[in-house]
Amino acid sequence: MNRAFFLVLPNVHMLDLAGPLQIITTLAELGISSLEIHCIGPQTDVRAFQQVMLGQLSSLPEKLDADDVVFVIGSKLDNELMSSRAWFDTAAWLKNQVLGQKNPPCVAGICTGTFLLGQAGLLDGRLCTTHHQFMQQLRRLHPAAQVVDNRICVQDGKLWTSAGVASGIDLALQLIAQFFGDHVAIQVARENVVHFRRFSNDPELAVKFRYRAHGNQLVHTMQDEISNNLSRAWTCEALARKSGFSSRHLARIFKAETGITMKRYQMELRMDLARRLITGSTLTLERIAERCGFSSMQAFRSNWNKCENVPPSQMRHASRQPEME
Repeated sequence: MNRAFFLVLPNVHMLDLAGPLQIITTLAELGISSLEIHCIGPQTDVRAFQQVMLGQLSSLPEKLDADDVVFVIGSKLDNELMSSRAWFDTAAWLKNQVLGQKNPPCVAGICTGTFLLGQAGLLDGRLCTTHHQFMQQLRRLHPAAQVVDNRICVQDGKLWTSAGVASGIDLALQLIAQFFGDHVAIQVARENVVHFRRFSNDPELAVKFRYRAHGNQLVHTMQDEISNNLSRAWTCEALARKSGFSSRHLARIFKAETGITMKRYQMELRMDLARRLITGSTLTLERIAERCGFSSMQAFRSNWNKCENVPPSQMRHASRQPEME
């Protein structure tokens, strides 16, 4: 991620803007990245739907790069906005920056910002979502789009869209995970005291994110230790020595906050990594077992058989089958 642009139109919803903007600016605040951040729009000054004036917006840049991200922020949809010159000029700018480009930027529609992507022709044949109250309107206006219900955010290549309001925070965290790594997304989420969420139709959260919906910093620290050192056979006693608490106390609060034991947490992390290496690499099973921290191939296969219905070779083969048209 080189530059992040936040595209703002009149009647913008403040949380649609503030949520992802806060998450992205945290990267610089924590010293993780010095990426450029710009709030842009077809007008220098706009009034938000919440009656707050936003000023000194930068103009729409002439050229975007492949490493740029454009957050298209949602506004209160009405006929006046969707028939305005600002609406059509901005849609034309988006279309010019993305369609037909060999290396287009990443574009993320926040809430009703998805409608501007549709106006620009970016949704045709693409998976997308928006606020639940506007699903049918999106389908009606853009019948070529593949609108998905009950999702926090949807990725289709370099096109991202999110559901209503606060889901812009979730989308920004997912982008950070993709660009900077899971550990950075976890760090940013903790700094902003937010949790990774999913709706019923969303893919299952990665194990690294699944047990983080708590505010206990001691438990977060233990999770970081386990996650960052999977090859180590962590015990309550070993973690207790690092924390200064008793092993019984650590075991109790870990399970109370996460719902599982430390041993189970470590095993789920190992299996999650094993699946990703099997489907996304050419490493041998022996090397994968070693990378994931299993003491032997027998230990790896024993745990695999408890979690999966198919052998690793079959999962690897299935992941490499060509997609159906």
